[in-house]
Amino acid sequence: MDFNIKSRKFDVKNYILHVITLNVGILIGFVGKPSSGKTTLLNALALTDAKMGDYPFTTIDPNKGVGFVQVKCPCKAFKTKCNPRVGVCNDGLRSVPIELLDVAGLVPGASSGKGMGNKFLDDLRQADAFIHVVDASGRTDAEGNPTENWDPVKDIKWLEDELTTWINSIIFSDWKKFSRKIEIDKTKLDDHLAEKLGGLGATVSIIKKSRNKLDFTTQKTPSQWNEEEKLLLSKNIRENLFPMVIAANKFDKATSETNIEKMRKTYPEKKIIPTSGLAELVLRKADEAGLIKYIPGRLSIEYQVDKSDKRVKIVRSIEENLFSKGKTTGVNELIETIVFQVLDLIPVFPVNDSTHLTDKDGKVLPDCFLVKKGTTAIQFAGMIHSDFAKSFINAIHVNSGKRIGASYELQEGDILKINSASNR
Repeated sequence: MDFNIKSRKFDVKNYILHVITLNVGILIGFVGKPSSGKTTLLNALALTDAKMGDYPFTTIDPNKGVGFVQVKCPCKAFKTKCNPRVGVCNDGLRSVPIELLDVAGLVPGASSGKGMGNKFLDDLRQADAFIHVVDASGRTDAEGNPTENWDPVKDIKWLEDELTTWINSIIFSDWKKFSRKIEIDKTKLDDHLAEKLGGLGATVSIIKKSRNKLDFTTQKTPSQWNEEEKLLLSKNIRENLFPMVIAANKFDKATSETNIEKMRKTYPEKKIIPTSGLAELVLRKADEAGLIKYIPGRLSIEYQVDKSDKRVKIVRSIEENLFSKGKTTGVNELIETIVFQVLDLIPVFPVNDSTHLTDKDGKVLPDCFLVKKGTTAIQFAGMIHSDFAKSFINAIHVNSGKRIGASYELQEGDILKINSASNR
């Protein structure tokens, strides 16, 4: 990967200030053992310069970056040219930014402080979802050291066990005293558990969903719950609090195919996406250097230099070994799977002028919000500004030209003008 170029720099600070202002930031955390390829995937998605290495704990302090997912922009249907405040729009495909976080590798025993465990867990508290990066080649052991014939299925189990144990330790610390408090008012069980996990972003609805079908939580008093039952509740909370996709990384290695097949047979319910973070990084760097034209997720490359140029030797290898077999690097599919399928987000576009599709400064469709399916018009108003929700009157659904009420559930690609007493 000898391109000898300077990476494109994205102004992460200004972007984060932007999403804080809009209150719509989405944070995806990369988790996994050391040397699984987390930082390489971050660098590929965000074109950052985070340090990479094939030895444990290359990452000490968390690395932040901004990746992008593509959504259909309404500018093409309305025959106008949009002015994205962040990201770009090419021929009706809008690149919408997502915050990414890569932290120190997790090792068995992290929930009790082993390795970088305490720091790792603290860094990930605010993540909306996790991408578990697994070394599908089986060439690194549980602690990220070089080995042969390691079973990656083990990595999936112990990481989820560590996260469950972490949550369990938070809930059930000082449980004797806390359970008495709950038993005084049993109707507040979900509120008390949500309060216990407030630092992780748990809500009452998440707790209720996690307790669903767990009969012991209603048939027994909290002080009577046994250890197995406590772990089961913690597991359910972990699954709802931190949804996860598995990146079967280094899938282009000779030993990976069999391992990925085993992973899928063992965990048929999980979303397992074969990826090659290194291949994607090579392609994006070559594109940035002007050596090729590459659109993430596509099976084609347009060379800007002669194919015999030694600077594109690795690119040719990727093309021959992946693209010619109908395989992508999987990185684009990975980020889209977690955003649109796991987090269940849809793009929505707010405007101030419903005729010209502009904001107050005259910019056309400058913002694209990724919101949860089922979000209502009044909830969306609150995302733009809390005052808009407090004094909500109605909204104009620009796509249809109709006025809609507070309870209208947003649909993919909706353009809305919020009418409230505070923005008139």
